[in-house]
Amino acid sequence: MKKIRNYLILTFLLTYVSWGIMIMYTQVNNVPFGSSIFMLILYVIGVVGPAIGAIVVNKQMDSNVQYKSFLKNIYYPSKRIGWYLFIVCIVIIFHMGPYILIGGNKIAPFSLLFLQFPLFIVIGGFEEIGWRGLLLPELEKKISPFLSTHILGIIWSVWHLPLLFIQGTYQYQFLNFFTFTISTIAFSFILAIVYLKREVFSCV
Repeated sequence: MKKIRNYLILTFLLTYVSWGIMIMYTQVNNVPFGSSIFMLILYVIGVVGPAIGAIVVNKQMDSNVQYKSFLKNIYYPSKRIGWYLFIVCIVIIFHMGPYILIGGNKIAPFSLLFLQFPLFIVIGGFEEIGWRGLLLPELEKKISPFLSTHILGIIWSVWHLPLLFIQGTYQYQFLNFFTFTISTIAFSFILAIVYLKREVFSCV
């Protein structure tokens, strides 16, 4: 549990400080975060917080063999292209759903949402180094995969909470905390399936 605790403290500290500054800047100046290069840098720092947290904590608490194995999984991910295509499709569905259901076109043009997809997939993908790379396997040492995934989904949702208050983010424009939490927990289970390499992918 010490490893989980250290990881969560470091991850939330990195992200909440970075995104906390963004909240103050965008709310006080009433501008989207994309209007400032410095805000964009802070956004990226917050996004990679889980990855930095995992790398630092594993370096401190794992043996050299375990740490090298962890880094190897980062450098050499699975070559099964079908999994990546699956994730891209799921990301599109999860982000298009709320946009369509609440009439997102009244808030912002579809082109804006479309341009954000690379940000969700590429930059957001770094989160998984921490969430599924460290936290999920550590939780599964203590509790069942189902409960581990559910708890991770809740933690993941709370970690995203500042984005609901930063002007210019997808969460600020299109979602509320309840709908975002439900979608995040559901998405957490889908990513857990990919992580655990269930039989559903055996034909890929």
